[in-house]
Amino acid sequence: MKNIPKYVEIMNWLESEIMSGGLSLGEKIPSENELGTKFAISRQTVRQATSVLESRGLLERRRGSGTYVRYSPENENAPAESSIRTIGVVTTYLNEYIFPAIIKGIDEVLIKNDYFVQMSLTYNNMEREAEVLTNLLVKNVEGLIIEPAKTGLPNINKNIYEQIIHRKIPCVFINAIYPNMNIPCVAMDDYACGREAVRCLVRNGHRKIGGLFKLDDMQGRLRYAGCVEALRENGISFAEGNLIWYTTEDKNESFVRHFGDRILKITKNSTAMICYNDQMAKKVARVLYDHGKQIPTDISLISFDDSDFEFQMEFGFGLTTFRHPKEKLGHVAAETLLSLLKGEVVGNVKFPPELVERSSIKKIC
Repeated sequence: MKNIPKYVEIMNWLESEIMSGGLSLGEKIPSENELGTKFAISRQTVRQATSVLESRGLLERRRGSGTYVRYSPENENAPAESSIRTIGVVTTYLNEYIFPAIIKGIDEVLIKNDYFVQMSLTYNNMEREAEVLTNLLVKNVEGLIIEPAKTGLPNINKNIYEQIIHRKIPCVFINAIYPNMNIPCVAMDDYACGREAVRCLVRNGHRKIGGLFKLDDMQGRLRYAGCVEALRENGISFAEGNLIWYTTEDKNESFVRHFGDRILKITKNSTAMICYNDQMAKKVARVLYDHGKQIPTDISLISFDDSDFEFQMEFGFGLTTFRHPKEKLGHVAAETLLSLLKGEVVGNVKFPPELVERSSIKKIC
């Protein structure tokens, strides 16, 4: 099992100290600098942990003085456990790629509205998702924000989602949705992004186009479908040999071993390649550069998400990609859930394509 996020680690430690009496009612907790040194984390991460505990009524921040313990197990005036309003937030990952920004957006809105955020991770594993959702249902959370696992495959946890719907627990999906699931979703318009990726390449003269897509997540299937529509409208198509489909389990170090030769083959048969996201674009760029290929001289690349990866410094080019709304998506997902909690009717939210053009696409005749 992977290590828990640092802010959760410090949050658990502080809560344990408070509940055990190690930190008593009215006592000032260690400063942000002291906690940062103790746990080898930044002050911002410390503040993230203490903000959550403030929202639960365990801590109180006093301007110019510090943060103090507000709760005691013996304190009759302390907020009862049942009074803590908890929202379960389930994501595939947390402390990598675009996920910290999404979680930050969710946290900002929910904490501002006096909700405690119960974070859970699935690592895009459906069995883990079942375990996480079952635990959250036992805890009687007031609402759920979920990034569902492996939405490109049949939903083995359909019975759990039916429980959520039957119990009328407000729920919002982010990034993707299972087919035929009556739960609102906040996501990029992945289909439109795929379509616009091809249109961008065609505008630059490319007609021999390869692709790398994710099979077990709906985002990959939708981006591929959008690409196919735009290829068709331009009288071209993907050649089977120029397509690579991969799964979550392929994403580790074995990716290069499994797909390196096929990536190189695509460069021989194509002038451009569409990558499922910036993570995979980086792996593709590494394969190409390790074999003496240059981007965009030998092949053009376009991707999705506009992550913080520094392609210019590492590879000498800027990646053309579609911007993921990240923190804004988190805000909208949390606001959508708050609307559901008020009994309001909500629908799906799709963020339209926003192309960020850099230097990874070569214009050809």
